Amino acid sequence: MHRRTAVAVALAALLATSGCLGVLTGGGVEVSASQATVSEDALQETGYQEVSVDESVVTREFSAAGQSRNVTVTNWVAMYERSIDVPFLGEQRAAVFGAFASPEVSVLGQSFNPIEDYDNRELAGLAQQQYDGLSVGDSVGTREATVLNETTEVTKFEGTADIDGQTVDVYIHVTKVKHDGDHVVAVAIYPQALDGEQDRVDELLAGLEH
Repeated sequence: MHRRTAVAVALAALLATSGCLGVLTGGGVEVSASQATVSEDALQETGYQEVSVDESVVTREFSAAGQSRNVTVTNWVAMYERSIDVPFLGEQRAAVFGAFASPEVSVLGQSFNPIEDYDNRELAGLAQQQYDGLSVGDSVGTREATVLNETTEVTKFEGTADIDGQTVDVYIHVTKVKHDGDHVVAVAIYPQALDGEQDRVDELLAGLEH
């Protein structure tokens, strides 16, 4: 698993293709989500570092009720990493946290976004489909967390990831909330052998800003 692409490519691809937002009036629509990022305080507490905060811009033709319009959507992808000691591999930036913001969809007065209908299992499965170095297994627990002042369910999955050519058992945490018209998805991946990392993940979730 390349420490950045395992999450970034998988869910950025998902959000870029699913975030078709806009009201189909006129010749075209341009709409952007707001950034979802982790606060500096939460980063300092957890030892994670910002890798990137990038926009993902997609233009698609969307048809409804006999009308077609070009819709340009800007999603935001924020990536964070922490260096850890991985058995047999040494120091690796193998603890990864990603926050993804995708705007609501409004077509001819009807609001929707495919992400709204995905549960945490489906979001994890989509990540696996996009990156063949990540394999998501069974759910091993759920818990409640407060993210952006919303109570949400976080699902923890077991799985495996390819880290520098070696298969490593990992945990994958997935959750989503709707906030200020955007869908915010958070995903964390780290080796199962890493003690105490779930507490850091919860700190990052609590530190999300949007």
